[in-house]
Amino acid sequence: MLYFVSTPIGNLNDISLRAIDVIRSSDYLYAEDTRNIKKLLNFINLKIKSKSFHEHNENITSLEIIKQLKNGKIISIASDAGTPAISDPGYKLIQMCIKENIKYTLVPGPSSVMSSLVMSGLSPDKFSFYGFIPRKAGDQIRLFETLSNDVKTSICFESSNRIRKSLINLQKFIGANRSISLCKEMTKIHENVFRGKISEIVKEIENDQINLKGELVLVIEGAKNKRKDLHINAKIKKEFLSKLSASDSAKLISILTGENKRDVYKKLIEK
Repeated sequence: MLYFVSTPIGNLNDISLRAIDVIRSSDYLYAEDTRNIKKLLNFINLKIKSKSFHEHNENITSLEIIKQLKNGKIISIASDAGTPAISDPGYKLIQMCIKENIKYTLVPGPSSVMSSLVMSGLSPDKFSFYGFIPRKAGDQIRLFETLSNDVKTSICFESSNRIRKSLINLQKFIGANRSISLCKEMTKIHENVFRGKISEIVKEIENDQINLKGELVLVIEGAKNKRKDLHINAKIKKEFLSKLSASDSAKLISILTGENKRDVYKKLIEK
């Protein structure tokens, strides 16, 4: 039997009794970082040796795990924090289990996605999870274009050293007035949530009013469902373009209206 075991995202007291029982009964325990899982094992007073299961050895280790499962072993997979396979290794192993008709299950528990959604104060009715914000410019642009039109609340992961630049880039696509929440160190002693318009959060970061140390989850307000088509009449268009470039005009109109800069630019260059 294969168990995917959810682990605490910060506060170790969030480990479930079932998770402890499953780990205790396992023949093998695999974890993304054996050093991190050792802290949890010490906390719950369990002595079981763990093996590495991460993105660099996932293919080979998955084959090893499948072989052990076929031999009747009980195996647990634990992530560093939260639920395995969610922005962590595990999906490939799940696909192998389905193909080999091997039974597996999830031991549910803490989730940074769900915690951030509740803590953000934004609508929890419908939401989209996009994982980590891409580092490559092209991939990031495609994601931000999607976010600009998504009417559901959106959730992304981002590192503390890249969040400022990512928010500045995101603002170009969703406008300055879209509400966001930056959830930091959830369930830990220094848990904090910063809420406001994206322009306000960017300003607070630039003024060192937000301590970016720790783990961050970004939650973004959904686009307005019944957004009116942007209209710029010929007179306004002529006045702006007679004094400024299309790019500078779009930037100024975007600041004044909260409209997406790229949408304004497209309207300005239309014949």
